[in-house]
Amino acid sequence: MRKSGLGLALLFSLIAPIKAVYAEAIMISGKLQADLPAVSFDPGPGDFVAYVNSNTITASGAGTACNVTVDDRATSSVDNLVCFFEWLPNTLGFTSNGFTLSGVPNTTGDLKLPYKISYFSGSERKKVEIVKGEYSIKSVAPVKPTITGLKSSLNGLVYDGFSFKSYLKDEAIKDIAVSVEPRNYIQYISIGSGSACEVPIGGTSCTIEVGSIKASDTDELLGSRDITITANSKNNYFAPPESKKLVVNWDYRPPVVDHTLWNFTDEAKTIKVGGQDIYTGAKTVAVAVKVPQQETEGEWWLPTAMSLTMTPDGVFKPTTKVTLDDGTEIDFKQSWATPLRRTLQPVSGPQKVGDEYLYIFDLTDLINGSYAATFTVENTSKNSSTYTEPESKLMLSDNPTLMVLKDGQVLTKRAPVYFLNEIIVAAFQGQAGVADIKSVTIDNKVVSLTPTNYRGIYYLPVGDDLAVNSDHEITVVAENLYGKNVNFSTVFTYQPTGFTLKNLEKNVTLYSRVRQYTDLLSQTAGDKCTLFTTEENANAY
Repeated sequence: MRKSGLGLALLFSLIAPIKAVYAEAIMISGKLQADLPAVSFDPGPGDFVAYVNSNTITASGAGTACNVTVDDRATSSVDNLVCFFEWLPNTLGFTSNGFTLSGVPNTTGDLKLPYKISYFSGSERKKVEIVKGEYSIKSVAPVKPTITGLKSSLNGLVYDGFSFKSYLKDEAIKDIAVSVEPRNYIQYISIGSGSACEVPIGGTSCTIEVGSIKASDTDELLGSRDITITANSKNNYFAPPESKKLVVNWDYRPPVVDHTLWNFTDEAKTIKVGGQDIYTGAKTVAVAVKVPQQETEGEWWLPTAMSLTMTPDGVFKPTTKVTLDDGTEIDFKQSWATPLRRTLQPVSGPQKVGDEYLYIFDLTDLINGSYAATFTVENTSKNSSTYTEPESKLMLSDNPTLMVLKDGQVLTKRAPVYFLNEIIVAAFQGQAGVADIKSVTIDNKVVSLTPTNYRGIYYLPVGDDLAVNSDHEITVVAENLYGKNVNFSTVFTYQPTGFTLKNLEKNVTLYSRVRQYTDLLSQTAGDKCTLFTTEENANAY
């Protein structure tokens, strides 16, 4: 600050009144020393950093010479001398407002900020400059920010570093703590044009509350993306700013069903899992699951829970009565319960076999019927996949119905049979084709069958090679889709008939072509039949 002095000399003369006889003169001599107004300055916190820091300098009156004010309307009195303070214009980036001078230095080095103090003289308030000075500051060059570390928070876990891997689908980044080298200005940390935080002067970190930025930005189950973190001054002086990439990798691939084995039979079967043959029990579903991250470090990818949902699909529409093309009606007298939607849990698994995992489901208490089957499997990270079987699954826990019929009735033991093609053999289980006749034998000889309009229902052929009036054993075997078979065996009597000659008078003479021989016969057994004298007549009947 520059200070100037002012010296005043006064000559004061007092002249005695004229009425005095003798004139006297008094002279006083000496010096008066005036006190100059003074000001002090508060530069505020922080350094003067060119181009980036906004600083405010505040002036205030000091000393006892006068009351320093910035009000140019203030007036002085005997007891209150008033001085007027003002900052003078500068080209260094600062603007004034009363006692304060604010701005961002636009250059470096020693900067001088001018001011002056005046007072207003006389009734016309003429402005008289008393003091003119400069306030000096040192402006330093800014150093670009440097990001030194990142810590990302997801679902309660903190990942330290410039990359991390997400395993939980749809999880969001909660916040990112950014570490920086300390600077003598406020550092502004941001993610794009969105969330941001400020590092105070001399500070080394701040935390950006990002809230709901998902780790993945696509629907892809495997991928990565970069999130750019920038550091700059609050007025974005540095171009380009300091930036670091936060590399976000994600792997949301779930375990998947590779193949299944449905065993509705009563016997064990084998399924190949991981290159090995594994036996599975009766009425089970064996499921082989593959994991895309097999042998990856950690346990986040391991398969865990699995379920099987069986939904009735109406593909199988059971009936108990059928009508053949010739009008014959057959009632199999079967009963069917209504299937219900069920969600089953595995009775075993996951069992690691080679590079696959095996699950087993028990089907024994499933109601008979057809179902759409959907599997759901997930891993430790709750990433799941579903697999729906392309074909309907038919549960049949009962045996098929086997019937051997004659004239609409079950063939009983030693029932008379005159024509084999009147016998129907029928295998049925709710719907045509579910069960079928596996074999028919008569006296251990295989019999060919004549099909009807329903698969599983047949007529026996015309039999002209069986001994008439004799018993014959018929054996029928039926089997359904799952190998459940039933047998039927009985004995029938083929064409049972008996005749005797009528009593003839002694010495009677029979004449050819005069009296029919049939008149001489009397039927003693079997269904009543018409007798013909010749084969030609029989064929013509």
